[in-house]
Amino acid sequence: MEKLRFVAALLVIAVAGCDHGPYDVLLTGGWIVDGSGNPRWQGDVGIRGDRIVAVGYLPGARARDTVDARGLVVAPGFIDMLGQSETNALADSRVLSKVTQGITTEVTGEGGSVAPLTDQLVVDDSDVMKKYGYREDWRDLDGYFAVLAGSGSTVNIATFVGATQVRLAVVGKEDRRATPAELAHMTALVDTMMRQGALGVSTALEYAPAFYAPTEELVALARAARRHGGIYATHMRNEGGAIDSALDEVFRIAAEAKIPAEIWHLKIAGRLNWGRMPHVIARIDSARAAGLDVTADLYPYLAGATSLDASIPAWAHSGGVDSMLQRLADPATRARIRAELVASPRSTDRFIRAAGGPGGVIVLPFADSLKQYTGKRLSEVAALRHEDPYETLFKLVTAERARTGAIYFLMSEPDVRVALQTWWT
Repeated sequence: MEKLRFVAALLVIAVAGCDHGPYDVLLTGGWIVDGSGNPRWQGDVGIRGDRIVAVGYLPGARARDTVDARGLVVAPGFIDMLGQSETNALADSRVLSKVTQGITTEVTGEGGSVAPLTDQLVVDDSDVMKKYGYREDWRDLDGYFAVLAGSGSTVNIATFVGATQVRLAVVGKEDRRATPAELAHMTALVDTMMRQGALGVSTALEYAPAFYAPTEELVALARAARRHGGIYATHMRNEGGAIDSALDEVFRIAAEAKIPAEIWHLKIAGRLNWGRMPHVIARIDSARAAGLDVTADLYPYLAGATSLDASIPAWAHSGGVDSMLQRLADPATRARIRAELVASPRSTDRFIRAAGGPGGVIVLPFADSLKQYTGKRLSEVAALRHEDPYETLFKLVTAERARTGAIYFLMSEPDVRVALQTWWT
């Protein structure tokens, strides 16, 4: 068996045992980090079948395969608190991008989720399904989990029901409030998805069409999740200059729905906002002291990955991709959008501005015909094409029908360090 650089993909949490073998696999001399918070210690781990049967000092133990883990860390499988491998697992059940990092459980469903689906939403996903080789042969979570169980997965998948997904299924992509009948339908869908195993309801409020949902709608959906013991998890409405109002919304939803709230990938985005993390931490501490169950998580790096069209203003997304592309095709509207993207540098509410402009954005094309731009900054791609960077953005979004990915450099190292040291993250 090949020596692993990082031995982590164990199937169950390790517990101390006195079984002396023989074992199928024996890991010897590794630094054991058991997830309890206790200091690491050096020892052995015996595995039989899919079970850890012994953890301790196992001298002379016999095994079919022995791994010399000296100098390596041996740990239970990691839980990815927010991943997006729900359909990747159908395209390739090995999910190598996760298990090679030691991740054995992934939580998915950031605003969008695998269910509920409608026939039209499946049609909208047809190009992605064709590219990555899977089919959306389900309409609810029961159906998705049945498909997943049939195909198998090396990673355990858990999911939220996305408020975005529910809005898409009922209201569509328009910039408007749900009618009372539509809201009742939406809460019924959340109720059904919760009964089928969802962890709670989630939002991703910086993206279309999620940012069209008023807070009252989110409170109603959160109440439906709470009735089943679920939580509210959110990519907040703003992570930069308007983060205080975004926090106010989180606190309101937690209070009015009487539900625990988790802030996903807590950050301070935009150079002009850097240094405000202590203020954000203090605000969450105050909410917790007042009785709200609010926590957060974050990633330990300085960039965020999303789509290139996330830089397009919210009003231009109304009606969906086709409507947005029609607006980009109109010279006057295109000029208006460009003017908003190059507005005062103190305005950082869109991703490209928060990244400091085209030089802070890395392009990840969807189509193979544009792969020569993968990993290049938007400013570099524009120079190669002899174009204005914002024209390049519009052309890529148009050519790929808003499928172009992007990495935005948004955060500062000191802010990330402050957040990582907070006990409730």
